[in-house]
Amino acid sequence: MQRTIICFLFGASVLSAQAPTPVTPEAAQGLLRKYCAGCHSDKVKTAGVSLDAVHADAVAAGAPVWEKVLRKVRTGEMPPLNLPRPDAATISEFVKWSERELDKSAEAKPNPGAPAIHRLNRAEYSNAIRDLLGLDLDHSASLPADDSGYGFDNIGDVLTVSPLLMEKYMSTARRVSR
Repeated sequence: MQRTIICFLFGASVLSAQAPTPVTPEAAQGLLRKYCAGCHSDKVKTAGVSLDAVHADAVAAGAPVWEKVLRKVRTGEMPPLNLPRPDAATISEFVKWSERELDKSAEAKPNPGAPAIHRLNRAEYSNAIRDLLGLDLDHSASLPADDSGYGFDNIGDVLTVSPLLMEKYMSTARRVSR
């Protein structure tokens, strides 16, 4: 019986030693203060990064900096090998917490980025003229062929505007207005 209790207690202590404690905003802030703030403060600003204005309870507000922190910690670049660093389990939990917080903030306010400004291709131009003016004209003869990328001719990054193309669009617009 005594042996069973000792084995149970020993097993429980081993399990509790292996199970890392989840990171909280307070713990994350403490890790930043302890391992990062010495080099990444407003005063020193190593690599142009300051963590003084970054708060773990408001990850969304400092998301670009948190992304940098996450990338550097996940790859093992930070804290540097010659400086004190937390154990592997703490780093792993910090990475999981950071990813989770950044994902939550991205889900709350998605930002797909700005759409590329692009010109209309021939088909879009014809459709716009038809929809706006009620004129169903074929513009394929008067406009040069559109550039294509990845099999599509309406990708904003691929469609270019040359002086010749502008001249053709202007002459087509004059024809439409008549």
